[in-house]
Amino acid sequence: MTYKDSANNNHLGIGYLYIQLLKQGIFDFDAIATELQKMREAMELENNYCYDKFIQNGSDSQGIIKDNFHEDGEKIVYCVNHYLGLNRHPKVIEASINALKKYGTGCGTSAVSGGRSQLHYELEKSIAEFLGKESVLLFPTGYTTNLGVVSGLCQRGNIIFADSEVHASIIDGIKLSKAKRFFFEHNNLDDLARKLDQHKNHDGNKIVILESAYSMSGDLAPLKEIVELKREHNFYLYLDEAHTFGFCGKRGRGLASEMGVLDEVDFFVSTLSKSCASIGGFVATKEKYKTLLMCKSNPYLFQACISPADVATVKASLEIIKSDDSLAKDLHAKNRYMRAKLTKLGFDLGNSKSPIIPIFIPDVEKLEAFGKDLYKKGIFAVNIIFPAVSPTDGRIRLIINTSHTYEQLDMTADILSELGRKYNLLTS
Repeated sequence: MTYKDSANNNHLGIGYLYIQLLKQGIFDFDAIATELQKMREAMELENNYCYDKFIQNGSDSQGIIKDNFHEDGEKIVYCVNHYLGLNRHPKVIEASINALKKYGTGCGTSAVSGGRSQLHYELEKSIAEFLGKESVLLFPTGYTTNLGVVSGLCQRGNIIFADSEVHASIIDGIKLSKAKRFFFEHNNLDDLARKLDQHKNHDGNKIVILESAYSMSGDLAPLKEIVELKREHNFYLYLDEAHTFGFCGKRGRGLASEMGVLDEVDFFVSTLSKSCASIGGFVATKEKYKTLLMCKSNPYLFQACISPADVATVKASLEIIKSDDSLAKDLHAKNRYMRAKLTKLGFDLGNSKSPIIPIFIPDVEKLEAFGKDLYKKGIFAVNIIFPAVSPTDGRIRLIINTSHTYEQLDMTADILSELGRKYNLLTS
């Protein structure tokens, strides 16, 4: 494929071009990089290359957006997962500063090499007690938590059944594992049950992997029904609560807690970069499984620990989450408010329910134009395109945070209404 051949497909994104080059038998990385660079430069000329854009003063509900070539002025921001706004909370910032002064900056090595501090120990104990699990193992990022737990647990003789929309970190963990793997249709209980039934005589471990809320579609897993299947088919349940931990369930224990099935979750996983306003991740499970992962998970064994200041940030965030549910209530109220406005307008929000609100625009050229206009009018909400979703399943994704004001939500809805009419996206 030459750049001329692909120029008209800029709206499909660099990831799509990469796959097309591979399909045409082009595997030389220099040749691939040359074609991708050409597309990037063309997109930059149109100010349509999102990978370099950043918020000048860091994550917030509003800020000046810049990239290597442009400063695009003040925008309302809908691409940050700090659901509870704790990254700007005075007590959280104070805890981080105090830890920095006491413990220094980084840890300098992995946990098994002596990188843990008293803070790491206390955080693991605190999360385990909070969730009612025997033990917790901390990882440096949410991504490497899934990568390390899935690949560390699942060996030859195991079978993995994963929802087709699980996060890339889970998929990469599955690829690194030596287990057989089957993906069931997203949230399709019948498809999962069929696949489980087909392997009912398997003697090894069976593990079902899913998320409580899915990051691209914003919909929720049918956890009660999954647990019923678990009782029938005797599998281990692995649940990633990245997008519900901190604001769903009793005092933020997650969707499994809200559904009354937390005790049925064998491996409770979450990132610490969203509601807890920091970096890192954890798995809450039985002590013996923690021991297994401590000696078998490469991302735990060979990666430096979370910095003490980040651990202190998480600890302070969790204390606020556990003691005060007003932030969670505010988040749910704003989510309901915005959803009601967009639903009344007639946008296609799919089956989403979480504070992730996708506006589905399957026509990728229309999606590109819509996203450009939205950005020009002061809304920073990244287009979700391939490879995050299929080439014909694009969407604009709004992530609601407590830091958003109702004035910002109203302004955003008005702009979306105007553009929805322009691009014929409204059904009402």
